[in-house]
Parts: sequence; structure tokens; C-alpha cells
Amino acid sequence: MSDILDPKHEALVEHLFARTQTVLGFSGFELRPLRRRVRGRGKLRSFRLGYTKIGEKTITVDLYTPRTMRPRKIDAVLRVFAHELAHHQSPPRRSLFGWRHHYPAFWRQVKKNVALMQKDPALSKYF
Repeated sequence: MSDILDPKHEALVEHLFARTQTVLGFSGFELRPLRRRVRGRGKLRSFRLGYTKIGEKTITVDLYTPRTMRPRKIDAVLRVFAHELAHHQSPPRRSLFGWRHHYPAFWRQVKKNVALMQKDPALSKYF
């Protein structure tokens, strides 16, 4: 079984991630698709949509739904990009037993990122 389920979808997401970086003023970030060990078996492995490491410039995003392995909607993927890049813009959060709590200032930054992405002519057609 190939590791890439839908090459067109993954190529489109790579292109949109590069465009999102230019719109939000970032450069040098690497996009990694989240790879599950068991694909398409009907097992829910996680509901995590994406994560980033603050010290590194990598963002890992889940491009497929957990159970049916269908490609996620581009709108949802773009909002995950806005969320994960906001961690590198303003990281006010606290960690408690592995869970992260985001403060209202963080969510305002995410909304600003989404608004900038909606104003861009290349990204606005996906919202």
C-alpha cells in the first residue's frame, strides 16, 4: 500500500502551504503530512489535526480523515495552517499534563491569520 493516498490533494496542499507562508510573512517552514501506521482499517488513531515544534520550523498536518481516509477539505487544512503558524507568531499558552491551553490573545492571532488568508485572491476561493 502506497503511503500517499491522493497525490493531487497532497500537491495542492503543498502549493497552498507555500502561498500561506508568503501571505503571513513566513519563510523556511517545512510541511509534513501526518502518517498513521494503520491506514484504512477503521481504527480511530487520533483526532489531532496538526502540530508544530516551536524550536524547529516544521508543521505536521493530518491531510486525511481518521476513519475513512478521505482527503480533508481544503478549508479545514488552511485553518490548521493558520493555527499552527500562530504558534510561531505569538506563543502565549500553558502546558498542563501534555495538554495545551491557548489564551484569548492566541485565538485573536489565529482569526487575524484566517482574515489575511481570506483576503488573498489565491486562497480566498477555498474558504
